[in-house]
Amino acid sequence: MIAISADRLSKKYKRNVALNLATFEIPKGSVAALVGKNGAGKSTLLHVLAGLAKVDSGHVTVNGSSPSQNSTWLSQIGFVDQVASLPSQYSLKKLSRLGSDLNTTWNDELLFQRSEQLEISPDRRVENLSGGQKHAVAVLLALAKEPAVVLLDEPLASLDPISRRTLLGIFLSHAYENASTILLSSHLVGDLERACDHIVLLSKGSVLLSHSIDEVVGAHFWVTNSHTTKALLDSLMVSPLECWIELDSKLLVCTSNAALVNQLDAKPAGLEEIVIARMTGSSLYRSSTNTTEAPN
Repeated sequence: MIAISADRLSKKYKRNVALNLATFEIPKGSVAALVGKNGAGKSTLLHVLAGLAKVDSGHVTVNGSSPSQNSTWLSQIGFVDQVASLPSQYSLKKLSRLGSDLNTTWNDELLFQRSEQLEISPDRRVENLSGGQKHAVAVLLALAKEPAVVLLDEPLASLDPISRRTLLGIFLSHAYENASTILLSSHLVGDLERACDHIVLLSKGSVLLSHSIDEVVGAHFWVTNSHTTKALLDSLMVSPLECWIELDSKLLVCTSNAALVNQLDAKPAGLEEIVIARMTGSSLYRSSTNTTEAPN
């Protein structure tokens, strides 16, 4: 089943193109990473999915319906913006009581259990928390309403490495135990590779990749950049999905052709390498059509 579906989403802010025919799907129960450079359109996309912004064209569904401000739809969606705003005089206990009053479903037992994992006292006021702890509290509150889909904008950015790992573990257990779908934007690709099972890579508002992380990593390889290698790629690549990206002395090859991989003595590429190459490589070559296009 599909939890989030976006079909050719486009949106402009005056002359700035925020989304450009963005198309992707995220399966139900996934912990999905939304990655891309600053200004790639990640925040805009999350606001569209949360029902806080409308697209100029295209179609999107989240949890089976178009995003809206309808209370029934909102009750199934959790959203935390990049700048999490919480009442400074409130403690986590008081915020939990407020959340219980405002939401039809609320799990305060799990909320306090997770705050303990992050070493955040439920009696401590928001004003006395660090920036990272404040954002973590906002995320835990969003999870406490047990929504079907959770949308998080940079939830890991201000956390220390141990807290990041703990929160990613919480995401995994939440998705598994509640059959929830989590989509989070982040620049910390190394951390995401350990916890996420799906990736959406945005560049200038367009989707460059949208697959399971296992599929992405399993289809990308490093080979030596030479005329001989390029000639071999050009003669043996037949699928329009196959491509290579030129990066100085190396080529990043995307292919599912095991014989080609063996013939080239290719080396596996890591997710962070793949993301950086896709965003910064000089050109994306598709041999079967003899066309070249910018990867970003």
